[in-house]
Parts: sequence; structure tokens; C-alpha cells
Amino acid sequence: MEKYYTISEASKYVNADPSTLRRWEYEGRIKPLRTAGNQRRYTQAMLDSLYPHNNHNQSQKENKLFAVGYCRVSSAHQKDDLARQKEVVQTYLEKDGQPFEIISDIGSGLNYQKKGLTKLIHLICTKQCNKVVVNYQDRLVRFGFELIEDICKENNVEIIVINQTEDVDDNQELVNDVLSVITVFSAKLYGKRSHKNAKIINTNKDLFAQDD
Repeated sequence: MEKYYTISEASKYVNADPSTLRRWEYEGRIKPLRTAGNQRRYTQAMLDSLYPHNNHNQSQKENKLFAVGYCRVSSAHQKDDLARQKEVVQTYLEKDGQPFEIISDIGSGLNYQKKGLTKLIHLICTKQCNKVVVNYQDRLVRFGFELIEDICKENNVEIIVINQTEDVDDNQELVNDVLSVITVFSAKLYGKRSHKNAKIINTNKDLFAQDD
């Protein structure tokens, strides 16, 4: 009896997010069946057709590896920049021709516990992807890029930086990142609500503003 996969089961089978399967459906790469309740159902043949060159189990496993594009901005008001990053990364990955997923984060490049970054590192360490693509190096992390690079090498994952030149529009974000570090350490030393903590934060904001 033929097995029918839900979208959750199918996503695990092909090592891709459900959102990726929906996008592939929109692009015409796969056409799932629909239940009476309009739920998607996939057959194994449908899913295997996404990787037509599979000859045996090992080659299936290799071909199911996908690329990951990672995009990040530091704050919500930079959503336009985030959209531009996604467009650049997606265009690059589409030309590459390999199945891919794009992960995005809104948060400081000094925060290493962002949801998207955590997911990316999990995919790398569990060998679910074989390529990571970012627009600029500091879109991945502000400092410690070499550490992420070493993690990728240990797991046979290629990391690609599309634009090797420095992001000239990134000065204000660097200022915000530095201020966030000062704020955290000052709060730990003097308490978040202390007068001295507020004075240190405001003084540093004024100093950075003078350099604009």
C-alpha cells in the first residue's frame, strides 16, 4: 500500500522546511495531492522526483542536502535592507540550482543566541546542509566569523560570502552593537535602573553622535 506523507513528514524526508515545499509547489516543481479537507499529501515518488539522479541510498542522502542562505539586520526598522539581502542571496542560490532555504534574523551581530543563527548552526552540525551563503561576512556574525567557518569545515559545509567588500552602510549598526555591549556590562556593574548606569549609557551615546 502506497504511503502518503503529510507536509511535515515530507519536509523531514527531503530535509527542507515546509515553507520550502510550499515554494516548490508554487514554482511548479512538485504538485501534492489534496485531501477532502484541502490538506497536502505527498507520495514517495513525488518526493524522490525532486532528486532525479539518485541511484542508491547514499546518493539519495547526498542529493537531499540543501543550501542555506542567511540574512540579518540589527533592528526592525531595517526590514527594507533585510528584503534586499534576501533578494541578493535568493538570486545567487537560484542560479546555483540546488534546493535551498533562506533563514533570517533581526538582532545584533553580537548576539549569538538568535533563533535563526541557532537553527543554522544546528543544520550545519547535523549535516543537513552542504552550503551556507551570506551577502556580507558581518551579516552572519559581527565577530567570530572564523569560528563559524571552522564549524562548517568540520562538517564539510562550504561557506560563501557573495560580496567580499566591506558593507559601507554598516557604520551605524556597528555603533549600535558597541553601545549594546556597553549597556550590558554597565547594567551588570551598576544595575539597570541605577543613575550611574544611565549616565554611562547617555555619555557614550553622545560621544558616538559627535562622530557622525
